[in-house]
Amino acid sequence: MSGKWSSPGVPHKGWTCTSVEDLGAPDEICEMCETQDIRYVHHMEHPDYPESLAVGCVCAEHMENDYEGPRRREKALRNAAQRKRRWLSRKWKISAKGNAYLNTDGLNITVFPKNPKRWGARIEDRATGRFVSSRRPHQTEDAAKLAAFDAMIFLKKERGWGT
Repeated sequence: MSGKWSSPGVPHKGWTCTSVEDLGAPDEICEMCETQDIRYVHHMEHPDYPESLAVGCVCAEHMENDYEGPRRREKALRNAAQRKRRWLSRKWKISAKGNAYLNTDGLNITVFPKNPKRWGARIEDRATGRFVSSRRPHQTEDAAKLAAFDAMIFLKKERGWGT
């Protein structure tokens, strides 16, 4: 055992994952084993430990005593990253108003010019009619499309939008 696994006072079990993030490349070292380069960071908390730890999948599995959950979380991030890479090359349709749009995952995603130099986006849940519009203007149409992708992932995960 290495790192905090061999440190007294550091719990080995009973941790909870509070969030997971994709760094885009293995740019951090797992804070538990202190040896593994990690790209997908599982943020772990324990009631008997004062700070959260940013760890890799294998350490998260042991810390949670769950050998499926961390892999599922990581797979979802990998799938989202692959999908985002293909997002701009998808066949966007053009609405009657001349705006680019996609219907995907039960959502209607529309990107539109806000003024000659700024772009906005709107996401609507097709089943319920609920929608959100971007508050922040984007410099390019592609930037607005990528922001809409991130918002779509958030809405699906946090609010259960779409299918």
